[in-house]
Amino acid sequence: MPVHRLFSFEELKDATNNFHRSTLIGEGSNGKIYKGKLGNGTIIAIRHLTVSKKYTIRNLKLRLDLFARLRHPHLVCLLGHCISSEGTDDSDSNKVYLVYEYVHNGNYRSLLAGNDPEKVLKWEDRLRVLTGVAKAVHFLHTGLIPGFFNNRLKANNILLNEDGMAKLSDYGLSIIGEDIKQGDAKGEGVESWQMKNLEDDVYSFGFILLETLVGPSAASRKDEFLTNEMASFETEEERKKVVDPVVLASCSQESLSVIISITKKCFCGDSWDRPSFEDVLWHLQYADQVQAGANRPAEAVLFMGC
Repeated sequence: MPVHRLFSFEELKDATNNFHRSTLIGEGSNGKIYKGKLGNGTIIAIRHLTVSKKYTIRNLKLRLDLFARLRHPHLVCLLGHCISSEGTDDSDSNKVYLVYEYVHNGNYRSLLAGNDPEKVLKWEDRLRVLTGVAKAVHFLHTGLIPGFFNNRLKANNILLNEDGMAKLSDYGLSIIGEDIKQGDAKGEGVESWQMKNLEDDVYSFGFILLETLVGPSAASRKDEFLTNEMASFETEEERKKVVDPVVLASCSQESLSVIISITKKCFCGDSWDRPSFEDVLWHLQYADQVQAGANRPAEAVLFMGC
């Protein structure tokens, strides 16, 4: 992966034609995102954040250095950053620009919606995407710098590159732009805070699993689905009414059952009964193995026929 480096504000202005509105590709609670092109031809995505000056520049740089160490094949790579006060009307804030690799093959939600007939994701493709993202989140929770919870897990924050490899975006931003309240360090506050945020990721990933099973419509009717339609997963006949036809046509029932089981656990009312991300990852890998085993006999028969 490229070495994280500092970018000058002038360099970013040149890359985006002075942040022209035509380069704006996204806008949300975590700032605007621009598409740019560096002098060497590299296409980049630039996230603009406004960060309170209650953090000193030294503290902010330490946070950014920590953030820069989050490197994983299934995380969108942070190439560098820029801190600038240019054009800031608010004297109580700094502008931070995070420079990422540009991942250009669509997001997971749009692909699940089937907007592009040439990029239909079959069951084994979906398992590969989910497994990659789960590995990335497990790394954020327990890796080189453990403790990055509450990672804004959404299907449209999962990007795919030209090889179909999943990369998670919008991860770890709380370390830069928000206070992290860890409670009483001598009591149970830290553990309680960590569990709450850990569960946030598990619960959020449950909805990504749900969208994988039934399609993006699940995102617009989350509460209704959890209340009324989760029971439709119980039998093979009932699944036909709610599960995405692409999934039904390309999955083995055993592999599907494994994913339905872990999806339900992610939504357990008692948060302590929800699985760890390690457990989620294990189920995904097991479902993939089961699916591979189900595909093998057909491939063998075809080979023998040849």
